[in-house]
Amino acid sequence: MKKNISINLQGIIFQIEEDGYEQLSRYLASIRTYFSNYEGHEEIVADIEARIAEIFSGRVSPAKQVITQEDVQYLIVRMGNVTDFEVEEALEEEAYTSGSAGTGAAAGPEAAQAAAGPKKLYRDLNNKVIAGVSSGIANYLSIDPLWIRLFFVLLVLLGIASAGISAATGVIIYVVLWIAMPESAVLPETKVRKLFRDPDDKKLAGVSSGIAKYFGIDVAVVRLLFLISIFLGGFGIIAYIVLWIAMPEAVTLTERMQMQGDPVTLAGIERTLKDNLNMRDSNGEESTLAKLILLPIRLVAQVINWLGRALGPVLAFLVTLIRISAGVILLVVSIGLTIALFTTFFVSLGLVDEAQYVNLGDFPASVFLGGFPRLGLVAGFFVGLIPLLLLIVLGLSLLIKRTFMKPIVGWSMFGVWLVALFTMIATIVMFSGNFRRTGEVVTTKTVPAGDIKTLTLDAYDTGLDYDNVYIEVKEGNGPDVQILQRTEAKGRTEEEAKENARMISYNVVLKDSTLRFDDSYEFKPGATFRKQELSLVLQLPKDKPLRLTRDFTYLLPSAALEGDYSREKIARNTWQVSGDRLTCLTCASDTLDTDTEEEFSMHVDMDEEHSSIEMNGRVLLDESEYSSNVRSFNFRDFNRLTISGPYHVQLRQGNDYSVQVRAEDKAMNRIEMDLSGNELEISTEEKFFSIFDDRKPVLIQITAPNLDNIELNGAIKADLGSLRADDLRMNFSGAIQTVANVDVRNLRVDASGATISKFTGKADRFELDATGACGVDADNLEARFVDVDVTGAGVAEVYATKTLRADASGTSRIVYRGNPEDTIIDTSGPSSVKRR
Repeated sequence: MKKNISINLQGIIFQIEEDGYEQLSRYLASIRTYFSNYEGHEEIVADIEARIAEIFSGRVSPAKQVITQEDVQYLIVRMGNVTDFEVEEALEEEAYTSGSAGTGAAAGPEAAQAAAGPKKLYRDLNNKVIAGVSSGIANYLSIDPLWIRLFFVLLVLLGIASAGISAATGVIIYVVLWIAMPESAVLPETKVRKLFRDPDDKKLAGVSSGIAKYFGIDVAVVRLLFLISIFLGGFGIIAYIVLWIAMPEAVTLTERMQMQGDPVTLAGIERTLKDNLNMRDSNGEESTLAKLILLPIRLVAQVINWLGRALGPVLAFLVTLIRISAGVILLVVSIGLTIALFTTFFVSLGLVDEAQYVNLGDFPASVFLGGFPRLGLVAGFFVGLIPLLLLIVLGLSLLIKRTFMKPIVGWSMFGVWLVALFTMIATIVMFSGNFRRTGEVVTTKTVPAGDIKTLTLDAYDTGLDYDNVYIEVKEGNGPDVQILQRTEAKGRTEEEAKENARMISYNVVLKDSTLRFDDSYEFKPGATFRKQELSLVLQLPKDKPLRLTRDFTYLLPSAALEGDYSREKIARNTWQVSGDRLTCLTCASDTLDTDTEEEFSMHVDMDEEHSSIEMNGRVLLDESEYSSNVRSFNFRDFNRLTISGPYHVQLRQGNDYSVQVRAEDKAMNRIEMDLSGNELEISTEEKFFSIFDDRKPVLIQITAPNLDNIELNGAIKADLGSLRADDLRMNFSGAIQTVANVDVRNLRVDASGATISKFTGKADRFELDATGACGVDADNLEARFVDVDVTGAGVAEVYATKTLRADASGTSRIVYRGNPEDTIIDTSGPSSVKRR
């Protein structure tokens, strides 16, 4: 039985055998005696004790808790003995002064290594993270183990990114080296530089001087490179902050020696102290060429040093502010994502009610993840959790300016993450077999509607937000409503896919005269995600009047409605089915759309390279801003329309004729209307009128089945609605503002004055002749053949798909989009025609 003694080395408690303690005490006493004449010898001895504690920490393990005499002897061999270099000091000084500085150094461990024969490759157990392979190779090559470890990490990551076998190759190489390389716990110290921030030569944080010492270059070069990179998109600032965070500061003597690449032995410590005291110049004199090359850089460095002294406090404050802000943002984001990850994980395991917490895309989380193998869920959880934990640690490190995660912990987490990633990928590959086949289930439901005068279509709010149902409308043959429900799903076989499709539940209920559709489908208990899809075909009686609620409009695709109406207008009017669309029976006599509150506006960009015109909002006012005094006029059988005056015009294409005016009595009496042949003419008795009149504007609402000519003169604001025709001609003159959606074969527009027009829809041929300060936005009017002529200071945008002829003169601008096969472009003066 041996007696053990507890010792404290720099805050670390070790249990050491009594004979080992006595030898260690003598060793430390000789060190204290030797360095007692050096300035700051207490700090020197403390650094040496810290190095001893580091070596002892590598000698203990769960199976070996006590420092033995053999461990102390290993320490002395590795660190060196004071008596060794006391005797050799005279020889070393003589060799140094004669210009053979390397001769004296050969008496140390490196000389012993050389005398022993070729260097051998071992696993370094004292600096291991996993098995000591990387540190052993680094010791053999005399480089920092960090680079070898990064090589293995990059080999694995590149393999994962390329989905090849190189990821496994990196692991296999490591395991093979683990087996092939013998282990050693007595490898000599190597002269390897490590990256630290240098506190002794810092201007801000010591990053530049630390990098300079690591690569053995002049610090002025590094500082100049950082300064230049600041003007390259601010990269230098970001790089400096990242390195400030990543590089530890060389506080102790041991760390300063590692920064310079000196072995941490007693002889190395002594040489470092002598160099710091300028007792000798270990590097010699620079050549004249080197001095000439570095002269301008050093001059710039002097300026940088001056700026550093002047702006150092401000920059230090800004860097600190950025560091703290980045740390707080990282913590908030990473903690939030971690909470979301835990919630999703618990939901996938069925431990949390998904309706209260989380949905994934169009499906509840329990359905989306419930069918996924538990092993894959756990693996995916760790794949997401480990990076988030590292982000939390990084955020804390930014806040406290200290790295508190040991390398062994980081590498262990990385190993767990790799295992989890491979497990998750393998699980996904196997799970994908559940989507091999497609199955479809079709059901038909008949709803009696023969006795219902007006059928109301409504939507029921199920309270589920994870999916929307879209309904296709078709014209039916009988008096009843037919509902065709088609459900698709995936599975390993077609039968399994059909069974998965049957796990959808959807309800359609008739109550009184209201047919109500669920706004979402539900999953039956035990359902799993197999890419279920639901589509409905609603076959309605041909002549049945229909009312649509606002909620039901969200279930309809836009193509199901004939015309462009607001949801409010759809809900307050009566409809019927015609073919595969719903047509409005009463919209023609309805008042204004009020779905938008923005007034009509135009923005013209006259930039030389990107001229464009943009129009937004509505032309007409809200319904409440017009007079409640309404008068109807009995005019029929017209297909040409001419309006002159300061009017607001709403034009709609419908099944019947209607002319209605909203105006105060005095304004109403000034309106003149006349039907001449097939042309309806509307004008005013007033010879002069002001567009700044504060009286309520006059609204003229017109409905007609067909119109092939529209002429507007004066100060008219017109909403022309949706127009269908073979040939349509429009003539605008004055301060006209118009919007129109057209579906025509040939469209001809003549505009003059200060006209502002916006066209959407499609046409086979579009001809535009604009004169003056006109603005025409036809960017969303798709036409095969476009012929546009703009004179004056106008701007026009057109969309041509096959042929374009554009003629611009004066200061006008024409912008076109599309890829027309044939283009004829003619410009004069400062005008231009450009493709967007």
